[in-house]
Amino acid sequence: MTDRLFTKPQLKYVGRMDRYDDAAWLIWSNKRKCWYRPDSRGYTTDIADAGIYTKAEAATHYDGPETPRRFRDTEPFPLSSVHRLIDLCERDVERAYASQTAYIAQLREQMAVAA
Repeated sequence: MTDRLFTKPQLKYVGRMDRYDDAAWLIWSNKRKCWYRPDSRGYTTDIADAGIYTKAEAATHYDGPETPRRFRDTEPFPLSSVHRLIDLCERDVERAYASQTAYIAQLREQMAVAA
């Protein structure tokens, strides 16, 4: 499995709320290193269990660019950035699968030669 699923997307913080017009947003807890669940009822490392929030709800979790990084407890992410993250994860899995399939084929060849 790819580690990308357990991290937040890489996205510039400054101006994030103004740059994206997505209607759906997810909220990341920097403090707990995981996603907010629906209705802010706990946290999850599984992106599939993350809550989906409106832009207005997400904006309440945006501290603004003037807040130093170390004091930002939460970060909103537009759903489009999460789509990109999932696409990258899919690519990682496909590459790993192709690599493992090639390795298995090589082992089978070696076994055939040895037999």
